[in-house]
Amino acid sequence: MHRLSIVLWFALAASPFANAQSILSDWEVDARGAALIVLAPGRDDAGEVDAELALGEVRAEVRVDRVLENGAKIGFRLGARAQFDHPARSGFSGLIGGEGFALVGASQRGAFTGLTLGGEEEDADVRAALETAFAYIDGGYGELLVGRDLGVARRFHEGAESVFGRHGAINPSLDSSGIASVITRSDLSGPAAKISYSTPRILGLKLGASYAPRAVTRGLDRDPARSVDGVEEPRLEQIVEVGFNFSRRLRASGVRVSTYGAYARADLETGPLRVDTGTVEVWSTGARLEHSDLSFGADWLTTDNGAGRYTAWSVSAGAEKLGFEFSASYGQSDDELTAFEGETGSIGVSRAIFEDIRLGLGVQTQILKSDTGGTIRSTGPVIEMSLSF
Repeated sequence: MHRLSIVLWFALAASPFANAQSILSDWEVDARGAALIVLAPGRDDAGEVDAELALGEVRAEVRVDRVLENGAKIGFRLGARAQFDHPARSGFSGLIGGEGFALVGASQRGAFTGLTLGGEEEDADVRAALETAFAYIDGGYGELLVGRDLGVARRFHEGAESVFGRHGAINPSLDSSGIASVITRSDLSGPAAKISYSTPRILGLKLGASYAPRAVTRGLDRDPARSVDGVEEPRLEQIVEVGFNFSRRLRASGVRVSTYGAYARADLETGPLRVDTGTVEVWSTGARLEHSDLSFGADWLTTDNGAGRYTAWSVSAGAEKLGFEFSASYGQSDDELTAFEGETGSIGVSRAIFEDIRLGLGVQTQILKSDTGGTIRSTGPVIEMSLSF
């Protein structure tokens, strides 16, 4: 009798695990990650802004998916990143141009760009963030997503591309120069919790919309919750994004055409008393043409930025030959808030040297021209090595 009770106890104790295993057997679980190192040996300092020799990033993601009996797919995503960017301009935001161009007294920060001409010069260390945490369902009526993720304006983006995955001259996630100024991807809410819906792709066309109550989540590429002494920080609420994405291969020519357009809007509050100062709006569009081993891209963005219009555009060309990828890109920006005009260019080549390792080499330049006089630039080689696992 005693032995029987022991057997029954073990059977009862094991049943939850057996049930869990049975449940998980219906789900597909995939964990993946990547690490990246950027080196910029001999890169020029831009005036008082020192160039960084080495930057890096590590990211990881877990995907859990299941296909239901009706054909719909449901799942969850969890993703995090850790990053060492330029200490004074981590995540593109920050005091641009260095203290030599800084204003005396309180200064405003761009509600979209995050750029400012005042406040304390930052000295960020390694930063980490949980940027992805959402559930979704994707079926015949489209995809519905709830949780922490990018909005449709960023997800639908098409345009200029580069062989540099994270250290591009345009829309850089990492910037060794510390003076990058060209950003053409619309990401007003960052990784804030939101609800997004996108339609099925019909004849190449997909429509989508996102809504986030508040942009208070800090990300590595976009930090709308940033707070620095001496800066009137903007705070965004009721963020709405709408957009379209079109991608289709033309049978006659074999050219694939991909294009998008997006509009984002948010209520804006500034100052320590959180005074309502109206709205901020962002318009963006871009396109890419691909044929055989060649590609061409262009994109454009404009925003009132909360306190002064910001406009940027970029173009690129790419090619693949003998296992190598080549790219050249160029872009310009005009920021009324900081009174800077920016210019950037990049040429590079990359190749997978092992199955999960890619090496990119090239030269990049960043230039800032102040409307009040003065030009600073940073030019030099860039080496980017990435590992996927």
